[in-house]
Amino acid sequence: MKKLLVIIAILSIFTRTLLAADFSWKGSFRTRTSNYTDIAAESSQDTVSIIVSRFRLYTTATMSENLKAVVGFEIGDFEWGNDGHNHDYKNVETKRAYLEFTPEMADILTFRVGLQGYTDQFGAAVFDEDAAGIMIMPALEGFEMNAGILVLEDDDVETDSHTLGIIDLSKKMDKLNLKGSLYYDTVRKAYSNIYLGAGADYSMDLLGFGGQFIYMSWKEDSDLGDDEVSGYFAYLYGRYSHDKLSAKINFGYAPADYSGDNPVYFMGIKPYAELYGLEYFFPGSVFDGFTYQDDYGSFDFLGPVGSMVISANLKYDFLFATFGMINITEDSFDDKVLGTEIDLGINYELTEGLSFKAVYAMFMAGDFFADNIENGSEISTQLKYKF
Repeated sequence: MKKLLVIIAILSIFTRTLLAADFSWKGSFRTRTSNYTDIAAESSQDTVSIIVSRFRLYTTATMSENLKAVVGFEIGDFEWGNDGHNHDYKNVETKRAYLEFTPEMADILTFRVGLQGYTDQFGAAVFDEDAAGIMIMPALEGFEMNAGILVLEDDDVETDSHTLGIIDLSKKMDKLNLKGSLYYDTVRKAYSNIYLGAGADYSMDLLGFGGQFIYMSWKEDSDLGDDEVSGYFAYLYGRYSHDKLSAKINFGYAPADYSGDNPVYFMGIKPYAELYGLEYFFPGSVFDGFTYQDDYGSFDFLGPVGSMVISANLKYDFLFATFGMINITEDSFDDKVLGTEIDLGINYELTEGLSFKAVYAMFMAGDFFADNIENGSEISTQLKYKF
């Protein structure tokens, strides 16, 4: 009887809290198609066709100025024609489940506890994923700061204990934005990984430019040895925009060298290489799956061989085009040119909140492949509604 009374009391408090809260909703629905040539397949001209859909819904319950709760769900991505996604397949994923609060006794500190999304300050070069943890966001005069710990794996649940420590700093001064970060990634009794990042962005009326530099140091900590790896990723950009026209040039470089005792290369924890705006060899804005490089220093079918990429993005109204040159930087390869890519596409708003994107992308293989493959191509579309 006592247990029943306790449960009723808890439900009563919970119900009163919800009734006193203000709710807001947002979400999106999208369907994407892609038809592309798989240049990494045994038969270099294998063609893959896919249609996927996704629905996301987020709700925020605001109890007061100092307290709110956020819950988000995702249905998908479910692939059309996949028997596993038919017949009432259960594929609902929890995307967000956290509490955000500011204690009255320390009102300069805001805490976020639970399952949340985190993307680094450097174009997702290091981390872009959902993870459970705690973040602290102090209200400081003159600059912004985020700090916290994300628990990626725990040995009570998985075989490893994997955590990511985060410190982000940023400061805006008129047209200049400065940023710096420290990330500490560790798997207990296996390895530890440190990232140091710095960057700046300068914006004028029509012009803008900036860059970033991330240094990585990886050290093994196990019975197998004490190997060390270091590397970096550097990125520069310049942009111009006027009325319906915008243009941007990107340059990225990550070295790779296996000639010494300690290898040199750059690899993120859970990266998402979207800075270049390409569609076929990198995750693009139309279809970001099934690309050949999700990282800035390694390729799916080559490993950590480094990269040097130059790309140019041009947009006019609803039309866009992208050109990119992709090289590897590892010294052991005589021919380092992977190839070039050209993208042509449209991005058009059909009605308020509903947009349609389509792109044709062609990858022209370089000398690295020694004429072993032909040119690859991709046709992708995306229909997306945001509310």
